[in-house]
Amino acid sequence: MNDLSSRDFRAALEFVEVAWGQAGPQAFTPTTLEALAGVIGCDEVAYCELDRVGQRVLEYVASDGGAADGDDLLFWSIVDEHPLCQHQQAYADFSATRLSDVISQDRLARTRVYSEWFRPAGVVAEMDSGITRTRARTRNFVFSRTTGDFSVRDRAMLDLLTPHLARIHESTELRRSSSVTPSANLEYLTTREAEILELVAAGLTNAAIAERLWISPGTVKKHLDSVYSKLGVANRTAAAAYVARR
Repeated sequence: MNDLSSRDFRAALEFVEVAWGQAGPQAFTPTTLEALAGVIGCDEVAYCELDRVGQRVLEYVASDGGAADGDDLLFWSIVDEHPLCQHQQAYADFSATRLSDVISQDRLARTRVYSEWFRPAGVVAEMDSGITRTRARTRNFVFSRTTGDFSVRDRAMLDLLTPHLARIHESTELRRSSSVTPSANLEYLTTREAEILELVAAGLTNAAIAERLWISPGTVKKHLDSVYSKLGVANRTAAAAYVARR
């Protein structure tokens, strides 16, 4: 983290708050990824969940709002030759990794991946980070640039943010798989609001919630005001009782 400045840490805090605010039925939205692209500094970032065994794209979200390329045949025929994919599969290393960390530009230029995938898209640099530790079902953020390479600072920034992205995804999945059907009003809460409400119900103060979630007490209060409005209650006691009844 020595490669990050105080300005970088402030930008990370702001992004984490945006990401939690955007999370709902979908963990990562185009708005979330657009904000992430701004923090890292790239032309495009996409979140892609793959079933590597069944060769299926389970989820794809891009910062530009576009869909997956659509050429599934080419993608699945070439993905195992992608240097970053090879690195992940060989070492189960899902930390932030630049394309230039695993292959030289000269070697890359002689690969099929470059000629059929990177060059047609105008991509000259890529960086990946995963929020899973399984090779069979990968969940990766893929950053691309059409000019210049990613810096050591960019890689450090991504390593700082990845645990927060993983937690957002985990929280969203838990809500989806919950065996308890939430009330209609609770369904309107964002992932961040639901998390804060859970901590309120557990008896934590705004200051304690802020410390745990790495946000300010003022931001906690702002989220709680929204929670009260959506649940139709007046205060934290009533909100906690609302949760207890359900």
